[in-house]
Amino acid sequence: METFKESIQLAPGVYLQASPKKFRLHRLLPWDAAPGSETFGETGDIDLMRQLMAGALYAGFVQRSPAEKNPDGSVSAPSLLRYIHSLAGSYQTTHATPPTMRRVAERLAARGQQSAAAHCLKVAEEEAGHDALALLDLAALGLPAQEFVARLRPINALALVELFTRLADSEQPIAVLGYAYALERSALFSTEASVAATERLIPAGIKATRCLRVHSAVGDTETRHVSESIAFMSTLPQQDRAAIVRATHQTSSLLCAPHNYPGDAAMRALLDEFGWVMAEEALA
Repeated sequence: METFKESIQLAPGVYLQASPKKFRLHRLLPWDAAPGSETFGETGDIDLMRQLMAGALYAGFVQRSPAEKNPDGSVSAPSLLRYIHSLAGSYQTTHATPPTMRRVAERLAARGQQSAAAHCLKVAEEEAGHDALALLDLAALGLPAQEFVARLRPINALALVELFTRLADSEQPIAVLGYAYALERSALFSTEASVAATERLIPAGIKATRCLRVHSAVGDTETRHVSESIAFMSTLPQQDRAAIVRATHQTSSLLCAPHNYPGDAAMRALLDEFGWVMAEEALA
């Protein structure tokens, strides 16, 4: 029988146990007893860290009805309008990453955590310019990109940035690595097939999936980042690893929150304000 070596409370009533080969989640009712005390080894293990991170990510997932309705009563479905909305959200999260990671690096360096500071600086360098990809995609779709993202600021994306900022300014700024892991690991759910499906929504001849492709399973960039991140996090002290695991769960919970797409009618009205013109068949 597999022995769970580490355990952690992710949130009230949510506990995670992990071994190097699997994880187990416990969602307790108010009267249920906790599965045991929190235990984190003084030294980390890469396989154990991988299971902890996978469990924390999964714990934030919720089932969402495929027929979830928008504020205007329309049913959610892939569309060019929804994709444009998602690009505005991608801009917010990618724009926040480099400066926030640099600030965390400064805080960690001041504490003498030089290897952690160097890792955060590396993340900042690797993510630099990704916000420009979202702007290029919006411009390719015929929108004044900077003005558009200043006007459309999706609530879900802003909530992620607010969490990122709060973690960076907390007593354990290293927790931002949990946020970064959750976004990069979730990006791997975008496969070659799903990216191609998005590209079919875009009028022929227009290339507007630069940002999506970089933050997907297409190529090996995100897969490599996730693997490198887990390897590094497994070397950290126990209190840092615990903070990262909890931050992963917090981020995953936000990623899986009900969407804030306002509906096609509201998006069309907003795009009309920018004089947006696109092939009508693309909006069908």
